[in-house]
Amino acid sequence: MIIGVIGLGTVGYGVVDILCMEKERLSNYLNQEVVVKYGCAMEERDLPEGVLFTRDYKDVLNDPEVDVVVELIGGTTIAKAIIMEAIEKGKHVVTANKALIAHDGKEILLAANKNNVHVFYEAAVGGGIPVVTPQYESLVANNIQEITGILNGTTNFILSLMETDNLDFEEALTIADGLGYLEADPSLDIDGIDAAHKIAILANNAFDGFVDFERLKPQGIRNVTKLDMDYAKKMGYRIKLIARAKKENDKYFVDVSPTLVSKNDMVANVMGAYNVVEFNCDYVENVLFYGKGAGRYVTASAVVGDIIKVSQSYNWQYSNKTIENIYPITKSKYYLRLDHAVDIDYEYYYSEKNVHIYITKEIEIEQLQALLKNEKYSSFKVRG
Repeated sequence: MIIGVIGLGTVGYGVVDILCMEKERLSNYLNQEVVVKYGCAMEERDLPEGVLFTRDYKDVLNDPEVDVVVELIGGTTIAKAIIMEAIEKGKHVVTANKALIAHDGKEILLAANKNNVHVFYEAAVGGGIPVVTPQYESLVANNIQEITGILNGTTNFILSLMETDNLDFEEALTIADGLGYLEADPSLDIDGIDAAHKIAILANNAFDGFVDFERLKPQGIRNVTKLDMDYAKKMGYRIKLIARAKKENDKYFVDVSPTLVSKNDMVANVMGAYNVVEFNCDYVENVLFYGKGAGRYVTASAVVGDIIKVSQSYNWQYSNKTIENIYPITKSKYYLRLDHAVDIDYEYYYSEKNVHIYITKEIEIEQLQALLKNEKYSSFKVRG
């Protein structure tokens, strides 16, 4: 197996490193030699002995010896062009590019089916957590009814820090940025877009079609305050950025929003930069996957797993269906914080000084907004 790695950033260099360090063991596992022939990047990098450096990705694509192209440059336009050309040349592709698979997965994956090559993308969801392959293969006997997850380690780290260190959002954001957790465009993390990319990919596989990503309306964590974290804690909840996907009759619901989750719920106890994905299925019921969602070797581990999986004889097959009837999840219990009491059906009420906190009964958001039409308030969904 001859491999070309395009993109030698944090993850790309980790992939080359693992493949070279574990070459003998992986070659024995496959019963064929595993060779990294190329490492491609804009700026020259010191690579292990025997790995050729190039600045031109065409060197990788035009080499007939290369079996597997690993795309790790990020972005969509150039990455898509690289992947589509690799597919047309009959090369297998491994990528960690969640934005590309979420936006252009239909075109890419159907092209792979047509050209009888593999495109694997385990590292696009959950970093090093094996979740895409178990969903697609191990749970094939099941109809997946609902997916719930914490799919962005950065926002989970920020929310955890706000709680444990008693910080405001901006303070926790500054610390996360200093530690290198934020994307180059921080809005991808804190506005819920990154989590939306990932839940869309899981929804594609669960619903046997391709979610129209442009119809998703993710909400991020910018409006989560230390005050809301404190009151959630007093009531036995934590605020998490929850991604969900479910199907009800002929409607599909995909949602990303800050949500109060009971501390008795396993998902609420996922702290720091960790991710969790929970599948609710008809036969095995609930299955939970937990682990680190990012990091050089964490994500590289998933990429290498996909590279080795290329040797399997059967291809994942995809429907050409586009799922357009996508809706946000709007019926929920809601947390409300106001400076005075209001007339609303609730399950829980708490007040002190000029603060009034409600956990409402389940209600549609439009009904709630109508009831609170002239009020100033903070609100978040409540799970459970």
